[in-house]
Amino acid sequence: MADRNFDDLAQRFRKRIYGGLKGDIRLAVLGRDLAPLLDRADNKPLCVVDAGGGQGQFALDLAARGHGVWVTDISGEMLALAQEQIDARGLSARAQTLRLPLQALSSDPRVPAVDLLLCHAVLEWLEQPQQALEALAECLKPGGYLSLTFYNRRALEFRLLQRGSLRQLDRNRESGDWGGHPGSLTPKNPLLPEMVLDWVGQTGLNIVAHSGIRCFHDFMTPEMRDKLPPEAIVQKELLYSRIDPYRQLARYVHLLCRRT
Repeated sequence: MADRNFDDLAQRFRKRIYGGLKGDIRLAVLGRDLAPLLDRADNKPLCVVDAGGGQGQFALDLAARGHGVWVTDISGEMLALAQEQIDARGLSARAQTLRLPLQALSSDPRVPAVDLLLCHAVLEWLEQPQQALEALAECLKPGGYLSLTFYNRRALEFRLLQRGSLRQLDRNRESGDWGGHPGSLTPKNPLLPEMVLDWVGQTGLNIVAHSGIRCFHDFMTPEMRDKLPPEAIVQKELLYSRIDPYRQLARYVHLLCRRT
């Protein structure tokens, strides 16, 4: 398995990742977890790098707040969409794109030392996620932060159990390939939270926030979701995002880590 390039799915990502209620939940959890860093009294601009950032939706919101942003990715199509947004929002003075694998960030002279490194929904698409995490840790300034989200294999296992897809679960566990049909947004290598937590510990980073993203949303029927106000679902997601066992079954896990 090679690192996944999303040139072929750039347009689908435009709609799927941050659009609708799923996107609202993601942004609410990330905003809450990062608030102590982004809402500091000194209001000092941060150096932000979005590794594997694709269209850079979250990162460009930070640029709009006055921070310096570099959106990096191996997909030229995704970066073209990010550049469209940079131009449309008038952010060219504070945001730029770089076509670069995240494993090369720490050695590329164009990338400055980082106050906040975003790596959202990337590790599960990589051939060597642990080594990638080690490379990310090297990019941080002392006191710098890594905001890491990854696709949770426990949530996928539970979903298959819930649906009664026992043979598919057995095949996936045996093969190690959890991806769906060609073009699917389900990664081949969803990660176990306990494994990633161990990797983070080995890098020497300290975890300052640990949250689940979409703890129950994906287990609701569409009919039930449609009956409820979206704001109510977002608020309950925030409430349960740091409570086990709900956090353990979230579709994505967010870890905010700090380099000492």
